[in-house]
Amino acid sequence: MQMDEAISQCNKYINKFILRGRGFVWYACFRYGDAYLHITGEPDERFVDDYQYFVFTKSTKSLISIRELLCSGKTEDVLIILRSMFEGYLASRYIDESYEPQVLNDFLFIPQLIAQRKIIYDGKVAIERENKSETPFNQRAPSKMRLGKDKDYFYDFYEYLCNYSHCNYSILPCYLDNYGIFTCEKETNPLLTRVMVLFVYTKLFENIVTIEGEDFLNSRIEKECYKLLKEATIFLYDILECFSNNNSKANDRLNKHMKNMFRNMRKSLKEKVGSMSKDFLK
Repeated sequence: MQMDEAISQCNKYINKFILRGRGFVWYACFRYGDAYLHITGEPDERFVDDYQYFVFTKSTKSLISIRELLCSGKTEDVLIILRSMFEGYLASRYIDESYEPQVLNDFLFIPQLIAQRKIIYDGKVAIERENKSETPFNQRAPSKMRLGKDKDYFYDFYEYLCNYSHCNYSILPCYLDNYGIFTCEKETNPLLTRVMVLFVYTKLFENIVTIEGEDFLNSRIEKECYKLLKEATIFLYDILECFSNNNSKANDRLNKHMKNMFRNMRKSLKEKVGSMSKDFLK
């Protein structure tokens, strides 16, 4: 597959995910935990749905912004946003698979109180402002939320995204033209960036949308969502194999490092993080 064709395919899947994602937010993302709390006065595991729907809504809105940035060639800014989306995926999977009552405080309730300055958190201890009492709070780093096959590629992938999120001088070439002059017009790695976007959103879509018992608007839309996930996963599985076999112009050590990251990303696609069988992946 030629680069232009691959980019076109990525754009097609991004557009389809935006269509299905926006629809899912509209008809399925309901605050079940909050509704139950108002009825009973007690929070329970329904807040896991609230948090996952929040992550999905936030990520879908980010995907819409990413599409606009890709159209204007601002791939570095895409990767900055993608880091936040990836963290959201890790958190949404973690809160579901590692649920315990205290997790609701850590992910939902305490952060709201910190933002309202009702609780003061100095990075180590959370203190209630009024009575000065210490409140249990565990603010997990993304590395502490990686599960399953995500562990195998996490550090390489996350480090790559972080390079673009900070003023890391290693990405200087992205802001220089062919003569070594600073420029805001350069487009770098248009295909790789799109593949990474699809990789993260596909995992998020699988983890939240394609779940048995999810409330789809109708059976046709449910089938379309599962079909989209399957097609996008196969596309990613094939193109990541191409990336893992490609010899770039980078030095041998970096080349080997990146190829290993792509291989582990590809392997992680075989892992079920939703209800869809992955038998179609060889």
